[in-house]
Amino acid sequence: MNSKTQIPRRHVLKAMGATVALPWLESAGRANGKAAPPKRFACLFFGDGIHPPEWWAKGKGSKLEIGPAFASLEAVKHKVNFINGLAHPGNVVGGHAKGAAGMLTGVQPKGGREILASTSMDQLLAQRLGGDTAIPSLVLACERPVSGFHESGYSMMYASHVSWSSPVSPVPSELYPSLAFDSLFESRGSRMQLSVLDHVLDQLNDVSRKVSTTDRSKIDEYTTSVREVEQRISKMQQRQGEEREDLDMIKSKRPADGLPTQLDEHSRLMCDVIALAFQADRTRFATMVMTNNLSGQVYPFLGLRQDHHSFSHGWQNKEFAAISRFWVEQYAYLVSRLDSMQEGDGTVLDNSCIMMANEQWTAHSAPKVPLLLGGGLGGTLETGRSLDYEKSEQRSMSSLYLTLMDRMGVRLPSFGNATEQLSEI
Repeated sequence: MNSKTQIPRRHVLKAMGATVALPWLESAGRANGKAAPPKRFACLFFGDGIHPPEWWAKGKGSKLEIGPAFASLEAVKHKVNFINGLAHPGNVVGGHAKGAAGMLTGVQPKGGREILASTSMDQLLAQRLGGDTAIPSLVLACERPVSGFHESGYSMMYASHVSWSSPVSPVPSELYPSLAFDSLFESRGSRMQLSVLDHVLDQLNDVSRKVSTTDRSKIDEYTTSVREVEQRISKMQQRQGEEREDLDMIKSKRPADGLPTQLDEHSRLMCDVIALAFQADRTRFATMVMTNNLSGQVYPFLGLRQDHHSFSHGWQNKEFAAISRFWVEQYAYLVSRLDSMQEGDGTVLDNSCIMMANEQWTAHSAPKVPLLLGGGLGGTLETGRSLDYEKSEQRSMSSLYLTLMDRMGVRLPSFGNATEQLSEI
């Protein structure tokens, strides 16, 4: 059966008795004439550079060595590529105000009051392939978008969005973990007082009786994950409600869904949402802005009192080293979570490409992009390597994007400043 005659996955699941989000099941794949699990792509972005002394890797396979910034990836480093030397043209990401918008577009945004960037890689994939899932793409953020204009003349909209559906339209990002969680499931209106799983458990049990033993274990694992995330969100909302009552901090009613006040809790919940979305095949494309450019994020749990951007100007100091390590830890959490989810002969991570990138190397300097790629993208990416393109004639980030899109089934003649795919990847 070719792709033109395959039955949409949601129709197959409905025939099995399900209208809810479920993990990729071998039984549904066979019924659809497509045995291979789907491929996914996600990008986690954080701004304002990294701490270079700890950000290094060398070797590959059993001889792969990684720097202190990547300590949290030690257990899964064999499924990650540590890439050095790829770059966007300096006018695309250089400076604070436009780096986020240039990261997945490869195009310099236009200065002044007219907003003009380019359609981002994740949205090109969503436009071409997003019809295979209920949600074309998931666009999340841990920091509120910034308005106004930077002194350089660029709109601060460019500093807050990596995902662009068109040159003039950034995709609105979801800040609330509970709303992002709800978006993975139907019947939102009926769940005011009900657990998501209470709402769908009968369907899950019905489907479990119609699939293989392996698929039943996947459904059990999935329901456990959903329940655990839902309970954490509920506890966070309850705690915030108690804090607001005790301190009388907010006079106008804040959204009941709750926005975490602790960045570490916020980022982990958002990683959980991405993991569940990929596990349930609700979407295959996701982005998360963990910090904006010129970020105001604060890290009291690291013992730091100033904001992210202020620390970035001391990028050589131990404080910024701790911030760089923290964000890699969030990436490692997501990668490890996906690698724990069995799918086909491998894991969800094996069928994904999970990128982590920053628009700058150090504050105000963008000679290369700090870059990690986790996952084998359905066997099309060799992993467990350090790859160095710094002295190569071909070191365009956009060439990497052409390669990744091609391996996901979207072939383009050009993207950004690239007309050829990246070698050795």
